[in-house]
Amino acid sequence: MNSRFLFSRVMLGLTAATSAFFVACSDIDTAQDPQKPTEGIMFSTSDVQDRPDASLPKTKAPEVYESHTINLTGANAKGFVLEESTIEGVNPVQQTPSTRGTMKTAIDAQFTVFACKNGGVSPDYMYNEKVNANGTMVTPKKWKKSEASTLKFYAVYPAVQDADQQISPAAYSASQKPVIKFSPKSDVKQQADLMVAKTADMAYDNYVSTPVPLQFTHATTAIQFKIGNDLSYNQEVKKIEIQNVYGEGTYDLVTKTWTVGTTKKNYTLTLNPTFSTAQNPGTVMNGGEGTFFMIPQPLPDDAKVKITFASGKYWEGKIGGTGKVWAEGTTKTYTISNSKDLSDRDFTLSITPTNGTEREYNQFDLPFTVTSYSRLKGFSGNSRDKAEAWQVASYEVSTDGTNWSAPTTTKPEMVTAMTESGNGGTSGEAGNLKLTNDYKDYAQIRNQELKAATEVTTRKDLSMINGKQYTANCYIVSAPGKYKFPLFYGNSRENSTDNTPSFQNSTNNANALKYFHGGIEQEPNNYMIPYPDIHQWVYGAKLLWESKTGLVKVTATNRNGHTQPHSGGRDIYVEFEVNKDNIETGNAIIAVTLNGKVAWSWHIWVTGKEVADVQSGHFLSEPIGFVPTKWMRTTYRQDRYVKVTVKQPRSGKTASVVFKQKPHEETPEGQAMHYQWGRKDPFWPGMDGLTASPNIYDGGISLAESVQEPRLMGRPRHLEYVFTSKATYFGGTWDWNNNPGYYNSYLNLWDANNEIGYGYTGTFVKTIYDPSPAGFHVPRTSQLSKVGNDKYVVSPKMGYMDPEYVSDGAKTPDIGYYWTSEKSFINNNGTDAAFSIFGITDANSKIGVNGINNIVNPSMAYCVLPIKE
Repeated sequence: MNSRFLFSRVMLGLTAATSAFFVACSDIDTAQDPQKPTEGIMFSTSDVQDRPDASLPKTKAPEVYESHTINLTGANAKGFVLEESTIEGVNPVQQTPSTRGTMKTAIDAQFTVFACKNGGVSPDYMYNEKVNANGTMVTPKKWKKSEASTLKFYAVYPAVQDADQQISPAAYSASQKPVIKFSPKSDVKQQADLMVAKTADMAYDNYVSTPVPLQFTHATTAIQFKIGNDLSYNQEVKKIEIQNVYGEGTYDLVTKTWTVGTTKKNYTLTLNPTFSTAQNPGTVMNGGEGTFFMIPQPLPDDAKVKITFASGKYWEGKIGGTGKVWAEGTTKTYTISNSKDLSDRDFTLSITPTNGTEREYNQFDLPFTVTSYSRLKGFSGNSRDKAEAWQVASYEVSTDGTNWSAPTTTKPEMVTAMTESGNGGTSGEAGNLKLTNDYKDYAQIRNQELKAATEVTTRKDLSMINGKQYTANCYIVSAPGKYKFPLFYGNSRENSTDNTPSFQNSTNNANALKYFHGGIEQEPNNYMIPYPDIHQWVYGAKLLWESKTGLVKVTATNRNGHTQPHSGGRDIYVEFEVNKDNIETGNAIIAVTLNGKVAWSWHIWVTGKEVADVQSGHFLSEPIGFVPTKWMRTTYRQDRYVKVTVKQPRSGKTASVVFKQKPHEETPEGQAMHYQWGRKDPFWPGMDGLTASPNIYDGGISLAESVQEPRLMGRPRHLEYVFTSKATYFGGTWDWNNNPGYYNSYLNLWDANNEIGYGYTGTFVKTIYDPSPAGFHVPRTSQLSKVGNDKYVVSPKMGYMDPEYVSDGAKTPDIGYYWTSEKSFINNNGTDAAFSIFGITDANSKIGVNGINNIVNPSMAYCVLPIKE
C-alpha cells in the first residue's frame, strides 16, 4: 500500500446468499405489503481517509498545526529537545489486522450501531446493536417502513460495551442522544483505535435492498515518537511514558464532540527490543502496536513526556500548557532532536562532475555525484558518520564564466531537468543535470517570433529612434501592426536635423557627384534634389513589390491636413500595415509617384529586431534584406555556463560546480537583396517587374532613371566600342550610370566626400543613395576586411545578379559577394576604367577582402553588409 494513502478503503459486500435474497425481495413486494420486513439491515464500511490526495486537507484551527520546541531535562540532556508537529489524519504505521494498539486500516471486528428514526436524535429504533465485520448484524434487525420511513445511523468501533477496551454507552432513555464513554488503557499496547461513523437520514426506499454505507473517522489523537535525523546521541530507548494527561471522556456521536473528564492518568509503552537512537535516525520509535491513542484535549500544565533509556537514565519534557492541544483525528509527533548537533559535528559537502564539465551543442547530460555527510567530532572511527540531506540552493547563468546572473532557485531555461535533492551519504550520490536542446532551425524560430511579437496598434513612426528623427532608404519592421515614415530622401534627416551633405557637396571633381538626383524633374532636364524632403505634391504611395503576397499593405498617404498646392514632405507620411496573420521574414518596396514616375522608393525589411541591435563599429548581423530558408544554429551564440550550488540545509554548508555548453551554427541558407554599386534600389532574384536597360553601346541608365524605375538594372555603358577603334581610356565603360563623361565614373555615390576612390580615409559621409538602415552605411574596404571579428555576423553565399542575364536570377550561388563603398580606376585588358571593389566569402563563409585585387564592373549586383556608424 502506498504510504501516502492514509487508509485503504474496505467495502464489505454481501454474501452470495444474501445477494440472492435481495434479488428476491423486490420493491414490488414491499409496495404490496408495507409491513413486510427485510431479513436484517446490512452495512458497508469505509474510511474518510481513503482518498487519492497526497495529504488530507487541514480541518482544524491554524494553531493546532503550529510546531513547538520542548526542552528536555535529565542526565546529559542539555541541548536535546522534542520537536512537536501535527498533521491531519491518523497516520498508519503498520498495516496489520490487529485490533489493539494499531491504527486501523479496515473494520476487521465487531462494531456497534445506533439508529434514530424519522429525524429524531434519540436512538429509539436501534440501540447499541452489534454488527459483524462483514456488515451483518449479530442479531438481525428488520427495518419496517411502517415503523420508520427514514433512519439515521451512528456507529462505534470497536463494539461498545467492550470492557477490555473500556468503551461503554450512556444509559438509554427516550431523550438520550447516542453517547459513549471512553478511557484508553494505561498499557499503550492494549489501547484501541476508537472510530466513529454518522450518516444522514437514510430513506427506507433507497436502502431496503442496499447496504447502508458507514464512513468511519478516527475519534482519538494518535501520538508518535521519532528519532530526529540530527540526533548524535548513542542510547537505547527502553520506555516511553505520557504522564498527567486527562484519561477519560464522553463522546457525543451526534455532534461529534468530546467532553473531557478531570481525572489524570499516565500511559506507558515498553519497547522490547529497545530502540537505538544511533542506528535509527529519522525513524518512528512506537510504530505498529506502540501508537498512543489518546483522548483529544487541551493538555494540562503538568502534562509531560518521560523517555527512559536502557542505561537507567531518563529525560523529561513538558508538553502541556496554554495553547497546547491534542486534536481529534490528527497525529502528533514528538521528535527527539539535538540542538547541539551542528557544533558536535564536522560537515562535508562536495559536488563532483562524473565526466567533465564541458559539452558540445548536441550533448546534454552532465552527470555528477554529491557527497554529503557529517562526522562526530572527537570520534576516531566513521561508524557514527551521518548522511546529511542536500538540495539545490541556487542556479546562476553566464556567457563568459565570470559575470553571473543573480542566484535563483528556479531552473534556468538552459536546464531542462536536474536532480535537485538527495539523502546524502559518505559515498557519492549520483545526480544528473540535463541541458535543454536549443539547436533549432532559426529560420522557423524567427518567423514564430515575428508572429508572437506584440502587435503595434498605435501607428509607429519608423524614422524616430530614441526620440530623434533618422530617415533612411531601408526601414526594419519586427512586429505586425501599423507603421509610417515621412517623405525624406534616404538619410537626408539625421538626429532631427536636415542632413544636406548627404545629397549636396562642393566638389568640382568630374569623378564625384555634386548634386544627387531624384525621380522628379525640378525644371527641364534637371533632376537635382534641392531639399531633404520631397517638396512636390506627389501622388499616393503604392506597393511596388513584396516577397510574399499580403506581407505589406499600403493604407494611406497621410498629408496631415495639407491641401494642394502645399509643398514639402517632412510632415507627410506613407502609412502601411503588416498583417499579424501573414507576417514572416521578407521584403517589400514602397514608392511615391509623380506624373506616372517614381519620385522615390523605400525598402521595408521584415526581420528580427536583433539584426540591427549592435554596437558602433560593428556590422549589421545579416546582409540587408536577408531571408533565411534554413538556418540550423543554437539559440545561444556564445558559450553558455550554468553554476549549480548545492546546500546542506542543516549546516548551511554549500558547494558549487560550473557546467559549460558550446554553441554551434551552420551557414544559413537563404537570399538577400542585391544592389548595383552606388544604387539604393534593392533587387531580388526573380522579382516581379525586374528588367534591364537596352544592351547598346554608350548605354546604361541615368541617376534619375535609377530612381524612377527601381526594378530596372542598368547594363554597362560599353564605351570601348563607341568609336570605330577600341578606346583605351574610357573610365565609365563598365558603369551602369551614364551621367558622367566618357572618361569618368562617380566615386562618391555611397561616400559623399570620396573623390579618389580606393584608399580614401576622410570622414565617411553617408549619402541618400546608401541602401542601409538608419545608423548604418556601406563599409569601406578597410572596414569590410574586419567583418570576421564580428563572430555573430553571417555572410551567406548567395551569388550575384548580372543585368546581362536578368532572367537567370542569382549566378554562382555557392559564392558570396559583398560590396565596399569604394571604386578604383584600373587598367584591365587594355582598358582603363572604374571598377568597384568587393569582398568574397571564404571556405568558412567569412568575407575576405583583397583590396584592388577584388574588382568587378559596377553594374553587377552584389549584397551589402553595412557597418554601424
